[in-house]
Amino acid sequence: MTRIGRNGEPIAAIVYDAALAEQPALVRSVTAAATLSLQNERLQAALRARVADLENSRAQVLEATEAERRRLERDLHDGTQQRLVTLRLKLGLAHQQAARGGNTSTARLLRDAQAELDSALAELRELARGLHPALLSTRGLAAAARSLAARSPVPVKIRAAELPPERLPGPVESAAYFVIAECLTNVAKHAHATSAVIRICHHGGHLSVEVGDDGVGGADPDGSGLQGLIARVAALDGTLRITSPPGGGTLVHAQIPVRAASGAAESPAPC
Repeated sequence: MTRIGRNGEPIAAIVYDAALAEQPALVRSVTAAATLSLQNERLQAALRARVADLENSRAQVLEATEAERRRLERDLHDGTQQRLVTLRLKLGLAHQQAARGGNTSTARLLRDAQAELDSALAELRELARGLHPALLSTRGLAAAARSLAARSPVPVKIRAAELPPERLPGPVESAAYFVIAECLTNVAKHAHATSAVIRICHHGGHLSVEVGDDGVGGADPDGSGLQGLIARVAALDGTLRITSPPGGGTLVHAQIPVRAASGAAESPAPC
C-alpha cells in the first residue's frame, strides 16, 4: 500500500499486489497520476461550491431588489400619492367656494393648480408602476401583461399558453413584465406598426416571452432600452434575442430559467 497525502495529512491510499513492489517506477507513476486526479477533483469541487455560492448570492440580491421595488411602490401609493389626492380634493373645494363667491381670478388659479396636480399624480402613478406594478404583485404576470396590452395605443393580441396556475418567482415575473412593457413602448414610439402579438409560455423549467410587431423593423439592439432588457434577463441566466430586419417587423424573444426548489432549472423545451 502507498499512501497519498496533502499537507501532511493522508487523503487516499493505493493498494496493489505485492509483486508490483519490484516495479517502483510503475508504482510512482500510478501514485503521481492518482495524486493529480485527486487534486483536480478537489479543485473542481471547490469551484462547484463557489459557483453555487455565487448563484445563491445573486438570487438573494435579486430577491432583495424586487422586495425594495415593491416597498417603494407601496410607499408611493400609500403615502405621497394619497396626500396628493387629499390636496386635490381640498383645492377642488376651494375652487368651488371661490367660484360661488364671484372671485373669478382666484377660481381660475385654483383650477390651474388642480390641472397641474392631476399631471403630477399621473406622473407619480407611472413612476410607481415602473418601479413595480401593483397588478403584477397581486395577480401575476398574465394579468399584468393583459393590462399592458389594453393600455397600448397599437392593437395587441396576447397568447398566454401553458402558464402554470401557481405564481412564478418574483424576479422572473418582473423581468418578463419589463420585457413586455419596454417592447410595447418601442412598438408605440418607433415601429409604425398596425398590430403586435405577445406570447407567454412556461415549459420545461423555462419561461418564454415573445413580443412581435408588423412594423418597419430595423430596431437597434445597442439602444439603452434593449440593452437594459438584455442585462435584466442575463442576471437570471436567461437569454434575449432580437430579430428586426428592415421592413420585416421586430421580434423580441426572451427565455428565462425558472429555478426549482433545488436551485436547478430543467432543460428548456420549445413553447
